[in-house]
Amino acid sequence: MFKKLLRSTFVLVVLVLFTAVGLLLWPLPEPPRNGLAGNFHIRNVAVVDVRTGSVRRNMDVVLRDGRIASVHPAGLSGADTALIPIDGSGKYVIPGLWDMHTHSLKIAPQYMHPLFIANGVTGVRDMSGCLSEPDSLFACIDDRRAWNDALGKGDGPSPRYVLQSSFQINGGGEVPEGFPAFFKARDAAEVRQLVAFHRAAGADFLKTYSELSPGAYRILADESRRQGLDLAGHRPLGVSLQQMLAAGQRSVEHPRLFLQECYVGAAEFRALADPLAAYDADLRWSMLDDHDAVRCAELMAAMADSDTWWTPTLQVLQMGALASDPDFRADPRLKYIPWLFRRLMWAPDADRAAAQAPDASGRELYPNLYRMALGHVGQAHAAGVKILAGTDAGDTYVFPGFGIHDELVELVRGGLSPAAALRSATLDAAGFAGREADYGSVAIGKSGDLLLLDASPLDDIAHTRSLAGLFFNGAYYDRDALDDLLEFAAEQAGSLHVNVHLFRDAVMSPLFRVQVAD
Repeated sequence: MFKKLLRSTFVLVVLVLFTAVGLLLWPLPEPPRNGLAGNFHIRNVAVVDVRTGSVRRNMDVVLRDGRIASVHPAGLSGADTALIPIDGSGKYVIPGLWDMHTHSLKIAPQYMHPLFIANGVTGVRDMSGCLSEPDSLFACIDDRRAWNDALGKGDGPSPRYVLQSSFQINGGGEVPEGFPAFFKARDAAEVRQLVAFHRAAGADFLKTYSELSPGAYRILADESRRQGLDLAGHRPLGVSLQQMLAAGQRSVEHPRLFLQECYVGAAEFRALADPLAAYDADLRWSMLDDHDAVRCAELMAAMADSDTWWTPTLQVLQMGALASDPDFRADPRLKYIPWLFRRLMWAPDADRAAAQAPDASGRELYPNLYRMALGHVGQAHAAGVKILAGTDAGDTYVFPGFGIHDELVELVRGGLSPAAALRSATLDAAGFAGREADYGSVAIGKSGDLLLLDASPLDDIAHTRSLAGLFFNGAYYDRDALDDLLEFAAEQAGSLHVNVHLFRDAVMSPLFRVQVAD
């Protein structure tokens, strides 16, 4: 009996191994290239002017070679048989949406790209990178450039990757064994080498992270400026907002910015030898209970006077606030997330947030942090702080593609007008990236990356979800074509093929192994 069991187990193991090897050798499927290529005449459409927050009704928009050739009142031009007519009656056209905080993986063509395009996300700023070797899991600058090159050749679909990021710079602990020591950025000599490396690799900015020391941050800011690179990313916990603004950091990410800076013990917290170790529930309650509104207004005014932008990524805190909500946890869009992520990362993250105990009076920590962060967004915007729409796509319960629509709703909930929220993902995003001449608004000569909506987002920002069609990279995706991309993404997320590749990629990634160990 024991020998039979042993033999059966051996056969099963061999079959599993052969299946896994076969799946790894079998190329992953490509997403459908189902856009209709051509030149287009969008007739009798309402054009949303994101610059003024107004609507021009009964307009015709002509697209030639993927660019806007004309925008004029409907009926002024006759039929042109060289143009494919698109009926825009009752519909609204807006520029393509940009997500200014994403994290792409090698497997993005099967996982993230179809979701981005199906949701009208035509541009992304990816906030991650690699070190001196290609990584098996994370997309590197060369990967993103290759996707951009393929897009330029009409081979896709993928969003446009705007601005290239370095790997996160976090004080050295993020650097796996075996990589050059200069990535740890412990002194001026290492920082010079690190900046030079990422500049040669094609980075536009250096990604700062939470544990970078104030001394290393100052050196990094000076050296990056000398070598012509920007800083963007987290505010290091030991660095004050004023110091960050003085350093000229281009953008700061995530909703905790003013939570951490606007409470009475902020200076003492920053001065700790290891601020991250002290960042526990008690400290977060202090941020809520000892919030200094006057100090906060001063900081927001200082930031408004600077060139530093804020990407709040409000969904990062929303997850914790709603982790106990069964409807939130059962989001039907989970079918688009690889089950390996859902089961091994998303579910445990949400479980930990849901298990957070209330205080003695019954208050819940995460919902209160989330509500205060929402208030900070509205206050900062009113003070003149420049805001970008970004999602942290791929983080727990932040759905790639769908997330930009969710984030726009959050920004409006926080206090922005629908017009201001829409600008943060279109014209302001393009301006931040230095690409306003080509993107960000519906104007002659600009890119013809446009969303065709069933309702006006100026009336309700949630109407950006009413996507009837997408003009992107010289092609038109009608609703059926967009649904085909969603169907492909759902199939890949649930397939053994993709998840085996994803597991292999994660296990082989030294960058991921260090993050897990941390």
